[in-house]
Amino acid sequence: MKKNKFAIRVQVLGLALVLTLLSGFLFTAPALAAPTIHSKYYCLVDGDTCQPIVSKNADHPRPIASTTKIMTAILAVEYAAMDEIATVSPYADHTAEYTIGLRAGQQLPLGELMKATLIKSSNDAAVVLAEHIAGDEALFAHMMSLKAFAIGAMHTHFVNASGLPADDAFSTAYDLAVMGRYALSKPLVARLVAMPQAEFKHPAYREPLTIRNTNGLITSYSGITGIKTGTANESGKCLVASATRQKRNLIAVVLKSGDRTGDCARLLNYGFNQSRSIKVIDSHEVFKNAKINKAVQPYVEIVPSADLWLWVGESPPDIQKRVRMNYLLEAPLPRAYKVGEMDIYTEGQYVETIELRTRENVSRETFWGQKILQDLWQKLKNQE
Repeated sequence: MKKNKFAIRVQVLGLALVLTLLSGFLFTAPALAAPTIHSKYYCLVDGDTCQPIVSKNADHPRPIASTTKIMTAILAVEYAAMDEIATVSPYADHTAEYTIGLRAGQQLPLGELMKATLIKSSNDAAVVLAEHIAGDEALFAHMMSLKAFAIGAMHTHFVNASGLPADDAFSTAYDLAVMGRYALSKPLVARLVAMPQAEFKHPAYREPLTIRNTNGLITSYSGITGIKTGTANESGKCLVASATRQKRNLIAVVLKSGDRTGDCARLLNYGFNQSRSIKVIDSHEVFKNAKINKAVQPYVEIVPSADLWLWVGESPPDIQKRVRMNYLLEAPLPRAYKVGEMDIYTEGQYVETIELRTRENVSRETFWGQKILQDLWQKLKNQE
């Protein structure tokens, strides 16, 4: 009898355990798992602000192969008209693979060179663009580096226009996101990087050649808008990919990836499906109470001048707030007087600066007010 009771108890406990586990599976909301990425150097950013959503080693300098051509195209559209005619030099003729087979002396419009550079990733076309604009590829590469720094890609240095392996040529996953975002603001670049294929009028052929985009996501990912691949032994396989869904823009970057197409697709899916916008700065909440010299009230409430929303995924990003305050202020001060600034960084990347202001008017203490306060303070001390 005792054995039967014990067996019944074991069965009941077992059933309870099973029901508990099942209830966990059936009624617990699934966790938002971070994507599994083959690359060790990647980032996913909001396409409108370049705010990082998820990243790993995004500031680590790496060779970036033909993703270099993103900046080549930016300078081309900013410094020249696409109907200008460029002549292929002997130097450009001897550009290493991959090329589209341009020969010294041939002439063609810059618009055609842009097609070959961005869609087919032709190294010789990129060199012809560089020489036409700057007269020399090395000078053009210097211009590329300066432009990168100017738009916020501050850990980038270019040596050539094609992305062929070279010492001291590097960038980062985050910098490529910055450059990709800037490139998409140029209508011609945005149109070309989104094209699955195009007709290229090669000067050596009577009929146009059909060139196909090296970005595999162009024909396989819903909402894809670009941007550029890169492949070399030193860099591995790289991809800068952008997509838009329901008016939301995202940019994913992977460097040295064993599955660049899949990695970028997973990052983009994570951004579209598993990230949300949260308020990290509330303009109605007091940031701190600050002492203002010669003010009637001992401390004054300081508030941010605006709200700030950030995109976050499963794991909250590393958000840093760096504050600069003026502590030598003296009353009177008007309402909303600027007393400092707060710089917001996400995953080590600058996002925005929010001003810090007084919530209300700060009145100056009068002689009689000061005397009353001093008398009150003295009375409190005497009572002690």
